[in-house]
Amino acid sequence: MPTQPRPARGPATRRRTGFSLVEMIGVLAIIAILAVVIVPKVFSTIASSRVTAAIASVNTMKTAVIDFAGRFGTIPTTTTNSRLDDLLFTAGITEGRFSVKIGTQPGAFIEGASWAKDAATGVWTPGGAVAGNSQAGQSRVICVNSNATAPSAANGANYRLNGAVDLPARSRVVSAVIVNVTATDALDMSRRLDGDTYSEQTAATADNAGKVVYRAPNGQGLTNVYVYLTHQ
Repeated sequence: MPTQPRPARGPATRRRTGFSLVEMIGVLAIIAILAVVIVPKVFSTIASSRVTAAIASVNTMKTAVIDFAGRFGTIPTTTTNSRLDDLLFTAGITEGRFSVKIGTQPGAFIEGASWAKDAATGVWTPGGAVAGNSQAGQSRVICVNSNATAPSAANGANYRLNGAVDLPARSRVVSAVIVNVTATDALDMSRRLDGDTYSEQTAATADNAGKVVYRAPNGQGLTNVYVYLTHQ
C-alpha cells in the first residue's frame, strides 16, 4: 500500500528549543537558595580547619619545649625582643618557628634577640634585653615568670588549669601566643582544648579558665589568645 504522507507540523506541534523565561528564573532561584545554604558552611569548614591546624602547631611546640627541657634542663625566660621558638629553631629542636593560619599573618618572620649557649654551663641566653626586634605583633612562643594576675590579663604569666587555682609562684610559664584572633576562633580553640567546662558560653567575654585564655574581644572582634604549654 502506498505510504500516507505525514501531515505538516503546525505551530503548536513544532519542537521547542531553549528555556522559557519562567524556567530560567526558577533555575536562578534554586542556585541562589543553594548558595545561601552552602557558602556559609564552606567558610565555616575552612575556619574550622585553620583552628585544627593551629592546635596541631601548638602541640608541636609543646613537644619541642619538653624535648628542649629534657636536653638542657632549664627553659630560659624570654624578653620583649626574643621568642622561645627562635631558640628552639636555633638549638635544632624544630625545623621552623611557630606558625599558624589564624590571627594576624606576618609578611615575614622578624627575628628577635639572638640566642647563644654558654660552652661551660650549657645554658642558653638571649643576646641582650635590647637586642633584636619586637615580636609583639606576631604569633610566637614565650616563657615568662608567673604572677597572680587574672589569666586573661596576665599575658601568658598565669593560668588556672582547674578553673580556680593560679600556677605556683616563681614558675617559668611557657605559652603559645596567637595574635589578633577572631572571637569565634578563640572560643572554638578553647572548647576544643578545654571542653565546655573551662570555656565561655559566648565569644564576647574574657576566658580565665583552662589552658586557653584571652581578654574580651576589642571593637573589631579580635583578641590575643594565650595557650598553656608547660611550666617549670
